[in-house]
Amino acid sequence: MSASEKLLSERLISLLKNGLWEKEDVVKLFKALLEQFYGRNDDFHTWMMKILHQVEIHKIRASDLTFLNDDKVPQFVDNIEAKINVITKNTGEKSLDEILKEICEHADIDEEIIAQVTDIVSFESTCPPNLQEIRQALLTLCKAVENTMMFKPRVTQMVSWCVLVLSKSSRLVQVGTGEGKSCIVAMFAAYQVMKGKTPDIISSSPVLAERDAEEWSAFYKALDITVNVNTNKSESELKKCYECKVVYGTTVSFAGDFLRQRFQRKDVRPERKFQCVIVDEVDSLMLDKGVEVVYLSSEIPLMQSFNGILSEIWLIINQLKCLNTGEILGPVQLFSQVLSEIMHENKNIDQLSIVRMAVDRGVMPIQSSKQKQENMTNVLKCLDNASVVQKVAFLTMFVKKFPQYFFKLYQEEPDGNLQKMKEINPTDTNNRQEISIILLECGKCRVVHFEEDGSLEPSLRKRIKKAYQSESANELNKSRIPGLEDLINGKMKTWIASALLATKLTLGHEYVLHEDGVAPVDFSSTGVVQNNMSWGEGLQQFLEMKHQTKLSNMTLITNFMSNVGLFNKYSNQIYGITGTLGEKTELDILKKLYKGIETCKIPSFKRRKLYELEGMVVPEEKEWITMVCDVVKHQVSSTVYRGPRAALVICETINRAEKFNKELSKTISKDKLKLYVNNNMDNSTITDSIIQAGDVIIATNLAGRGTDLKVCESANEAGGLFVMQTFLPLNVRVEQQAFGRTARQGTPGSAQIIMCTSHFSDSVKLLMGENTSLTNTLDHMDDFTKQMSHKIVFEKAVQCYLENHSFQNHETMVSALVDVLTVISSDLEKAKDVRNAGVNKRLSGFLEKDIPEIIKKEELFSVYLDVLDNVYEDDVFSDQRDVIVSSLHECWGLWLLMYFSEENPTEKSLALLKEQLKADLSSAKQKLLSKQSPSSMVYYYIRSGNNLREKGCLAGSIEMYTKALEDGASGEIIPLYNRALATIMKKDAGYITKSLADLEKAEKAIDSYKSHLACIHACVKLSRQEQTTTEGDSLLAKQFLVKCKIVDQLKMNIQDAVMKLKRAESRGGEVNLTEKHTIFLNKDTLKKAISRRDMSLPEIIAHFVIDDFIKRGEIRRGDVNLAEKFGLLYTEDERKRAESRGEDVNLAERLTLLLLKDSIHSSIRILGEMLMEFESVMSLGLDTIFFLDTTFSFRGFLSRIFR
Repeated sequence: MSASEKLLSERLISLLKNGLWEKEDVVKLFKALLEQFYGRNDDFHTWMMKILHQVEIHKIRASDLTFLNDDKVPQFVDNIEAKINVITKNTGEKSLDEILKEICEHADIDEEIIAQVTDIVSFESTCPPNLQEIRQALLTLCKAVENTMMFKPRVTQMVSWCVLVLSKSSRLVQVGTGEGKSCIVAMFAAYQVMKGKTPDIISSSPVLAERDAEEWSAFYKALDITVNVNTNKSESELKKCYECKVVYGTTVSFAGDFLRQRFQRKDVRPERKFQCVIVDEVDSLMLDKGVEVVYLSSEIPLMQSFNGILSEIWLIINQLKCLNTGEILGPVQLFSQVLSEIMHENKNIDQLSIVRMAVDRGVMPIQSSKQKQENMTNVLKCLDNASVVQKVAFLTMFVKKFPQYFFKLYQEEPDGNLQKMKEINPTDTNNRQEISIILLECGKCRVVHFEEDGSLEPSLRKRIKKAYQSESANELNKSRIPGLEDLINGKMKTWIASALLATKLTLGHEYVLHEDGVAPVDFSSTGVVQNNMSWGEGLQQFLEMKHQTKLSNMTLITNFMSNVGLFNKYSNQIYGITGTLGEKTELDILKKLYKGIETCKIPSFKRRKLYELEGMVVPEEKEWITMVCDVVKHQVSSTVYRGPRAALVICETINRAEKFNKELSKTISKDKLKLYVNNNMDNSTITDSIIQAGDVIIATNLAGRGTDLKVCESANEAGGLFVMQTFLPLNVRVEQQAFGRTARQGTPGSAQIIMCTSHFSDSVKLLMGENTSLTNTLDHMDDFTKQMSHKIVFEKAVQCYLENHSFQNHETMVSALVDVLTVISSDLEKAKDVRNAGVNKRLSGFLEKDIPEIIKKEELFSVYLDVLDNVYEDDVFSDQRDVIVSSLHECWGLWLLMYFSEENPTEKSLALLKEQLKADLSSAKQKLLSKQSPSSMVYYYIRSGNNLREKGCLAGSIEMYTKALEDGASGEIIPLYNRALATIMKKDAGYITKSLADLEKAEKAIDSYKSHLACIHACVKLSRQEQTTTEGDSLLAKQFLVKCKIVDQLKMNIQDAVMKLKRAESRGGEVNLTEKHTIFLNKDTLKKAISRRDMSLPEIIAHFVIDDFIKRGEIRRGDVNLAEKFGLLYTEDERKRAESRGEDVNLAERLTLLLLKDSIHSSIRILGEMLMEFESVMSLGLDTIFFLDTTFSFRGFLSRIFR
């Protein structure tokens, strides 16, 4: 069978499968075309393919090519080719009646609204009095659009606007992709302003929000409506922004600004209410991202404490081995270690019994047992050196003596699977502890963990506790605000699960490396690299360790707002627009989440010409790649019946996109291939350019929702953009969004899914297997074979008929075509059924578990906000309000973290939880008022000490630092250093001796801290991680180097102070103290950073230390001479300090020259890292450093001699 013959049969089958033609109509069309071809000199197959191609790309139906004859029977027109040409040239828009008729067919809007829309939009007819105001508003808005945007709103846009305006409560509208949603949004927002409201417009990304606000600014200005966008704004800019009538933004910016106002007490949106919201891509934000939580990050010192234990977990997890069959092998250890652990847990197993068993089974020589006190170390060593037979004999005797144990011994086969060697059963099979071991060489072994036995987590917990053993509290703490031990014990299981997950996640799939860290990728929905998001429960940190990027601290969430919580603030004034509202299940979920919300689907303004080709499921990956590439190459190449098209290949992950890019580059020129996989790259050559014929864009879901690809005219004439989906999307909505990139605004386009079975999840494979019996599979293969033979028979019949137009040949050919037109059920449809069932299950969990949990958390957060209000309003807290608030934040965050670590948290009564929280917070407040830490965390004492020191209450300050040291959980460096500072400031009798002792201890504590950092780094390096670079130090190593550099600078500062204190002590002198901002520990780097040629560096520094200089001069972002201004302010500060010490005032002049010297530079990266680490150090309580000068007097010297 030739290629053209094969294509003819496939095109006719495609009309039946994908064009939604009836079998009878396909046969009639073929017969009619045969008759009309008679007498032509064209090649039959070429002519036929041209006709069928036009039918396909313009999605022409059988009814478009027929008329009713005298007998009222549909009959094809005499000249099908001419009729098709007429249809393809008809690109007119639908009428109002056609649009409203299609809306009514969906039956999701009442007849009254349809009638009112007709009255409003039918400008030629008289409008009822009750609707005249709305019609006039519509006319005004349409005129403004025409004058400013240079186009008239389409009928579909006016109908959509009317549906929203006439809705008595919340309404979601489905408007097709490419149908002008931004125009509907702007017109509706303007109408809301006319009605006295202040609408918020939420887009799916900052880029889209900023684009739409800018694009429609002239429209709003023409209507005298102020508009702004709340992304990338300073606090003062935000306040002005929210004074505007219309504000564009994202869920992140709106929720974040609410938290800034309500939680942080910043004056960013003081007057604005949640009156009305208009949401673009509403399905994505309400369903896919409904429980996404926005929170304002804050530096919580406590969380740094956990990096050590996380590194230990990561080291141990990377010693595990996961088998393809599901078993997990524990770390390699000596056989004797397993026995030692059993003996440690079971105190009834005595050493003498072990010695006797070892002797009886030939593991140890007889004479050694005669020793009065046998050394167990020798026994264990002998066990490690014993043969397998001796180990089995020893364990058999062990089980006989201690029947509560049951051993299974395995060995690993060359293929990686486990082979059972021996089972050593006790006679009593009740209440036994099963231990599975795989024996290795040199006396080593691994414990085998099975998924169903749940033994892995307890085993790992024991190993980790060896490194981080904590003592239990003497008394049961009735408060739910935990200490470190409680938190570690409560979170251990979760952290272990996160570490295991981190080993399975793949770079370029679930995440990418971005800047200095790890960024999640929303690969299943939008394909967006989520730069401002991070995983919780330690997963982020484990991935950072995996690639040795900069290590962040776990976040203690103290404030938050979910998308559901944000939208519900607008009550029944939620309006949304999207191209895909989804299936009935998803609509039902939305209606349950947002009471009173209604939906409506608006048809396209032109007939949509999307032609979906039959999807395919390919078993093997290699075959899948070849098939996808072949189909794509065919679509972008010329044929005898069309020119080249353009193609968009959407892949599930960045890795697979890069794989296809590499494969296609072998046959397609690189200037025609474009990769669109990362929103952090400049993609303007794709999104802002016209796609030419022959172009292939290889992308992820990033090219789906919200991407408007412009296709050249020649490619549209050839069939438009071809979309190849290489995987089964998460849900129907994501699938429709991908297919929505083509066939826009009346242009043709087609799409196809070709996916690989090996990429299915295990659950999908299982469900598909359950739905496909062996009999059904064999029947399917048999049907496929039959269809292939029918195609061959049909093509031969066509050839015979072309050679001889006999009636018999004609009938044989038509009969063969009928046999060909047999639809075989697709594996893809089965996969979709399983996918959709999974979606329903996931949505059910979303509604029954996720939403109640987040609502419960937000209710509890509301309780905490009320407590905060009390703290801010009650004068009793005014003395140390900032200190108390930061400590309460920690208490609340820990309370929430521990509670939601427990199983089934949503089953507990919300009312009881609220009462518990109020009681615990009340107790915490009382302790804070009594100058006591409300938990075992001592950062309150350090903060309080700093606050008292700044106010001159030095005795109280010293007392707070002493309390911090008594607890010892925070590390000693900072409380010792700060206590020395306060002691020197107070200058009581013996102050030099006391401060000297503190500083010498602090110096030793620095060495201990550096050892701790070295241990963390060693654990990460020893882990079996994926290396991202082969040369030079890792980002983690550089980060730790900076940390060490800072504490080394502090150590030098301490050493200098110690030297001067000792000198003063030995000579009977005194010391004078100068305080400075902590950043000036690194004075040399600071000097080098300030350069007039690099405005960003001094700006960073200026804003970092703005509190020190704001009182002395004005420093604002955007100053052109910021470097010079900062330098002058800094040197002026130095000059005043020099004058106060009676030193040379020319110091300021010399320093200015140093600061502004053009030739001196420092790396932006190094400076940025230094600033971040300084910020971290300051959060721990080192807010000030000091320098000492020694002064001597003759009287003091004599006093010292006589003493």
